[in-house]
Amino acid sequence: MDFKYERLLEALRCAAHGEHVQWQEPLSKQDQHAIFSLAAEHSVVPMLAEAVYCCPAALSGGYNTRILSIAARRLTVAQAQRTADLILVYRYLAERGLEPIVLKGIICRSLYPQPCQRPSIDEDLLIPKEAFAEYHKAMLAYGLEPFGEIDDRESADEAAYKSKDGSIYIELHSNPLPGDSKAYGSLNSVFTDSGKNTVIECINGCAFRTLSPTDHLLYLILHAYKHFLHGGFGIRMVLDIAIFADKKSNHIDFSRLLDTCRKLRIGKYSAALFKIGEKHLGFGFPDAFREYDCDEMPLLEDIMSGGLYGVEDINRAHSSTMTLNAVEASNKGKRRHCALHSVFLPAKSLEGRYTYLKKHRSLLPVAWVQRGFTYAFKKTNGKTAKPSESIRIGNERIALLRHYGIID
Repeated sequence: MDFKYERLLEALRCAAHGEHVQWQEPLSKQDQHAIFSLAAEHSVVPMLAEAVYCCPAALSGGYNTRILSIAARRLTVAQAQRTADLILVYRYLAERGLEPIVLKGIICRSLYPQPCQRPSIDEDLLIPKEAFAEYHKAMLAYGLEPFGEIDDRESADEAAYKSKDGSIYIELHSNPLPGDSKAYGSLNSVFTDSGKNTVIECINGCAFRTLSPTDHLLYLILHAYKHFLHGGFGIRMVLDIAIFADKKSNHIDFSRLLDTCRKLRIGKYSAALFKIGEKHLGFGFPDAFREYDCDEMPLLEDIMSGGLYGVEDINRAHSSTMTLNAVEASNKGKRRHCALHSVFLPAKSLEGRYTYLKKHRSLLPVAWVQRGFTYAFKKTNGKTAKPSESIRIGNERIALLRHYGIID
């Protein structure tokens, strides 16, 4: 495994257990830059800084480590502010008789030795679809403003709100996962009764309603799986899963979790996540999942190379069309489309971006050309997209889906 991956994983393992690294061999300036940059890509800078701040070998390579310290401090303070704001919003909703279900976010952060060193850009609240209008009014009354358009304020599937100063960003969801996805939208069916089996978590003096530990761990796994199909997810999500499974183990029905994961064809994938947590992050491995003898390294390499959401490489981001198509085809028992299908998408898949297709299907070739120009000249991190590279990455990630038994 790449040296910078090894070092970052070791630092995160230490931070998650309240320890510090004890490296003996001094890092070079180049290695320091690589490790610190990787931490930024995975949004774990504060945890890295916590793990290395008293290790001379980690800080003496000539890199300006003050930058790391300042960035970590700012991110930690900003997270503390977002947490305080969330508590105020949640209490305001409770006073109005509203009881949203909190997903991940503050629930996961509370399990870390230093909660505010685990950044969360947004907070997710699960609400009944029929109550959306009431929640919308409450958010506006509190002083938050909608982020983006909200098409139907009576029954929207999701909506985002932010404070005027940008200190807090809250998303409301009527389903744990986006219900319109053909690849994973049907997975919401496993949460049908979750709203009836919630628990209260008291964090920083606030009583948050959240999913039962078993359902919440399943949600964390499926949330990561969703991002896996869209291009990837970072090591922070694995940390959340590993620490949640470990800290809540006495309250989790791992046999039921295994049965559900097996039915969804993500048993081996889930076991690989737990194995990463065990071998590389120092957490326990659920006995129920030991029936899977899997190699976690292909998944770990994919996670570490993709950044927080697998979009550090624009070609990798575009390759998600292929992985989503492969899973959708597998779900329907059909043969997956060839790679060119990801370039020449059907009108229904493009009408969200090119709205003229809703009324004029004959303009589909125009949309293909327009999309092609956008694709050819769009840059991410200074890199221009290349269709051939996206297809190569897409084929590699489809092979990964097969490796973990997600598709045939």
